[in-house]
Amino acid sequence: MTTTLPAHAGPIHLLLNPSIHAVLDRLDIRTNHRVLDVGASEESTTLLARLVGRYGSVTAVDADTGHLTDTAVINVHQLDLNRDPVPGHAAGYDHILARWPHGTLRDPADLIAQMTTRLRPGGWLVLADITTTAPRIYRAPDDESATLIHTVLQQAHRALTGPHGATWTADPETLLFSHGMVQHCIHTTTETWTGADPGCRLLADVITHLRPRLNITNTDADRFADLMTDPRVLLGSYERRVIHARARR
Repeated sequence: MTTTLPAHAGPIHLLLNPSIHAVLDRLDIRTNHRVLDVGASEESTTLLARLVGRYGSVTAVDADTGHLTDTAVINVHQLDLNRDPVPGHAAGYDHILARWPHGTLRDPADLIAQMTTRLRPGGWLVLADITTTAPRIYRAPDDESATLIHTVLQQAHRALTGPHGATWTADPETLLFSHGMVQHCIHTTTETWTGADPGCRLLADVITHLRPRLNITNTDADRFADLMTDPRVLLGSYERRVIHARARR
């Protein structure tokens, strides 16, 4: 299955970063650790670089690396993960973080297999994605506005998760256990967003980013942006999922 996502850095990083950051404390990332960040964002690589210190390393991978900067600690790789192997060698990383990447991803299971091979014994793998559960509309100024919000969010959801609602895996337990991951935990998160708050502003940014791929008029896009600033709007956010699993020691 091939799932197409935006081919450059954008709001999907912002949607998934909170899920990644929520588990960082549990990973016990230490000075001198080596971390692989797939689907990397500037915010996450900067945070990871602080955690691993001057003698650690962060390998940042994305299809478009224009938003990333090489430093003495951060090593940036622009890769097409359908064609290029994940950088590194067997047991080369203490921890691996992976957001659902931009561009097309034909075989998520193969990419997970590559990452688990490169994870040291006892290291943590973190996978973040957006589930197939669409956002919910709890309140809108009128029925016409509710219909427009529903239509736009449905189209955006398909653009973010692909036509088949692809995620890293629909069966985490089987896939992870088959690759020697002996401990895992799965969290899903949704939030309630009110018009004009940061969540609705983020949704407006997502729609702007995806606009060329959505079947809506400019008038509809402008109206949606206005509604995202209207405090009468109350939405349930996209459902974010994070899977973190530990390699056998």
